[in-house]
Amino acid sequence: MGSFSHIIKREFRMLFHNRAIFIFAVILPIISIVFFSSLLSNGVARNLPIAVVDLDNSALSRNLISQLDATPELKVRYKPINQFEGEQLVKQIKAYGLVTIPKNFGSDVRQGKQTKVLNQYNSNLLLPSGLENKAYRKVVGTLSAGVNIQKQLANGTNINQAKANYQPITSNNHVLSNPYTNYSYYLNSGFITLFLQIFVILTTIYCFGSDLKYNKGEKLYAIGKGKMTTIILAKILPYTLWFFLIGMIMLFSMFIFQDFPLTGNKIIVIISLLLLILSSQAFSLLFIAISKSFREALTFGSGFAAVSLSFSGITFPIFGMPLVLQWFSQIFPFTHFFELFVDQTQRGIPVYYSIKSILILLFTTIIVVALSYKKLTFLFKQGSFLQRT
Repeated sequence: MGSFSHIIKREFRMLFHNRAIFIFAVILPIISIVFFSSLLSNGVARNLPIAVVDLDNSALSRNLISQLDATPELKVRYKPINQFEGEQLVKQIKAYGLVTIPKNFGSDVRQGKQTKVLNQYNSNLLLPSGLENKAYRKVVGTLSAGVNIQKQLANGTNINQAKANYQPITSNNHVLSNPYTNYSYYLNSGFITLFLQIFVILTTIYCFGSDLKYNKGEKLYAIGKGKMTTIILAKILPYTLWFFLIGMIMLFSMFIFQDFPLTGNKIIVIISLLLLILSSQAFSLLFIAISKSFREALTFGSGFAAVSLSFSGITFPIFGMPLVLQWFSQIFPFTHFFELFVDQTQRGIPVYYSIKSILILLFTTIIVVALSYKKLTFLFKQGSFLQRT
């Protein structure tokens, strides 16, 4: 018990006195929470700058421009004199879209002729281009409906019949996941917790790896009286408690200050957070065990944490990946955590369906630590990595 408490006190001192660990465990997690919480504070991007070339300059074209500018997503910031100048604004990403209104636009519409309004946008910028195109189509659709209905009313058609004639079939949409269509609720949930995982992995690798890098492993092994289980638990526990506290602050920021939806079980969300921290620490031990140097361990850890984003389903759905990559995605703890987190916060899925993710996180932690145990024992007996870099 004395060696256990001795190592714990040592790690708590390092947490606040070692510059690198203090940055990884204290400074950067707090900065990431503040940064991502403010990044999408509006939930949806607003006032995206666009350019409009009005070659008609009629009352109807001005009405179209006014409606584009009135949409929450768009802001008509540029009015270039020709299409080439407008395209340069899009290429320079000064404008997220270019709307070109052709000559005789107003007169063609009044005469019942079909006319086209050109919309150009940069599809490499997925989020702003998608919002710009969606808002543009909505405005053009609304304007077209108004023109059509006005013509029917002029011919004596009843207003309700005119609406039915224009759109005999209407849609009734229900968004099942993230029904609030709020980017912050979904993206911030993923990004903040992903960065928490990154800091957990790097901190764990640093607190174990620095002992081996500076040839202190043998001394620590002696303090632990040759019991590797004691060394692992004593070194990890302070950081587990600390990151769990940071995680609770993160959840408090999400669900209290930013009013994120929490339609599921609060206890399960907290348990999943703890399991994410533990499984991340377990993989950190594995990276130390398979590495020849401190630098190599940090490389493995940072790479693993960064790739977790791609296989979590945040940016691209897992079911759309090739079957091999779907299997590969199950290796990453963050994949199971994020699925559980979204199920319990936004989808309101019964706890029964989240048991699978909990068990995978739990068994992954145990299996990875077991795989690392023998090699870690050898490294700490030896006192250092094979290569001291």
